[in-house]
Amino acid sequence: MAQFFYTAINKQGEEVTGKMEATSVNDALTKIRHMDLFSVDVVLDDKKRSRSNIFSVLNKFNFLKPGLKSIKQENLVIFTRQLSVLLDAGLPLVRALGTLKRQSRFEVMSKVIAEVVDMIESGKTLSDALAHYPGLFSKVYVNIVKAGETGGALEAVLKRLADYLERNLKLAQRIKAALIYPAIVLLVSLLILGFIIAFVIPRFIELFEDLGTKLPLLTLNILRISNFICVSWYLLVAGVAALFFIYRMLLYNYKFRYFKDRSILSSPIFGILVQKITTSRFARTLSTLISGGVPILQALELTKEVSGNEVVSKVIDDVYVSVKEGGFISRVLENSKVFPELMVDMIAVGEESGSLDKMLEKVADSYEEEVEITTNMLTSLLEPALIIFMGLIVGIIVLSMFLPLVTLINALST
Repeated sequence: MAQFFYTAINKQGEEVTGKMEATSVNDALTKIRHMDLFSVDVVLDDKKRSRSNIFSVLNKFNFLKPGLKSIKQENLVIFTRQLSVLLDAGLPLVRALGTLKRQSRFEVMSKVIAEVVDMIESGKTLSDALAHYPGLFSKVYVNIVKAGETGGALEAVLKRLADYLERNLKLAQRIKAALIYPAIVLLVSLLILGFIIAFVIPRFIELFEDLGTKLPLLTLNILRISNFICVSWYLLVAGVAALFFIYRMLLYNYKFRYFKDRSILSSPIFGILVQKITTSRFARTLSTLISGGVPILQALELTKEVSGNEVVSKVIDDVYVSVKEGGFISRVLENSKVFPELMVDMIAVGEESGSLDKMLEKVADSYEEEVEITTNMLTSLLEPALIIFMGLIVGIIVLSMFLPLVTLINALST
C-alpha cells in the first residue's frame, strides 16, 4: 500500500485535501468517489507533486514541448473522436491509444500519445496524463475527461467533448472565412496606396519643381506626407512597433483589459457580434462541462478561464458567488446586462425544469447560427465600406496632384 495525497471538491463545491493509503491511483480514485468527492488531483507523494507542478509550469510556456504548437485543433478533434469510437467498440484504453498512435500521421502527436500511454501504464489516469500537456489539452478538456473517468462513462464523455471541440472549431473557421475577403481588399488597397505614395507622387514633385507654380494647400499637405513616408519611413515603422509594444504591455493590466472588453461590447457595430460570440462560447462550454459530470462550481471556474473577455469573467465570478450561496444563474446574468435577454430567459427555464445543460446547449446552437448570420451581414457591409474609403483616399491624392496642373493651364489660357 502506498500513500497518496489528494485534492477534491465536495458536494458543497468546497476544495478539500487529504491523504490516504491505496494500491494505485485508480484505487485512490475509487475511494475518493466512495467519499462523495470529485477528484481534482491525486499524486503519490509530495516530491512527485512538486516535480509534476514544475513540469506543468515549464510545459505551459512550451519550454519542454515546443512541438505542441504544430498540432492543429483539427488533429485534436480527430484524436478525441477516434478515441471515443474505439472505446465505445470495447477496446481497452491503452490498446485504443496504441492504435491511434500507429495511425497518426503527425510525429509530434504520436510522441504525445506514446508518452500518455507510458504514464497510464505506470499508474496514472488518462486525465492526469493529459494534464502534462496544457499547451494541447486545456483545463476544460482535462476536467471533462476526469469527470468521465469518475462517472465510468469515458467514451460518452469523449464523444460529447469531440462535439464541443468541433463546434468551436467550425465557429472560428466561419469567422475567419468571412473576414478573408475584406482582409484581401484592405491589403490590396494599402499596396496600391503605398505604390502611389512611393513612386507616383515623387514624379509629380519633380514636375512641380520644374514648373515653379504655386501649389494649393491640399497638394502641399499630400506632398509633405509623401515626403515623410519616403524619407523617414523608419520612424513610422518604429512608431507602429512602439504602439504595438505598449498595447501588449497594457494587456497585463486588468483595468485596461476590462476597459477594452467593455468598450468592444458597447460598440454599435462589432459589439453585437462579440456579444453573440461570447454568449455562444459561454453556453457551449458550461453545457458541455455540466453534461459531462463536472460539478457546477468547478464548471463555472473553467468556463471563466475560456471566456476570453474580462467583462464576462466578472459576471461569471458573480454567478459563482450566487450559486455557492444557493442563488440562480439567470438572476445574476439578468442584472449584468451583458448577455441577451433571450439567453437569460432560456437559462431561467432550464433552472426551473432541472435541464440546465440541455437549455444551455440550445442557447449555444441558436447563437452560433446568429454569429454566422451577423458575421456575413457585417462582412457584406465592410467590403463596400473599405472600397469606398480607399477610393476616397486615392481620389483625394489624384485631385491634389491635378489641382496645380489645372491652375497652370488656366493661367496659360489667360
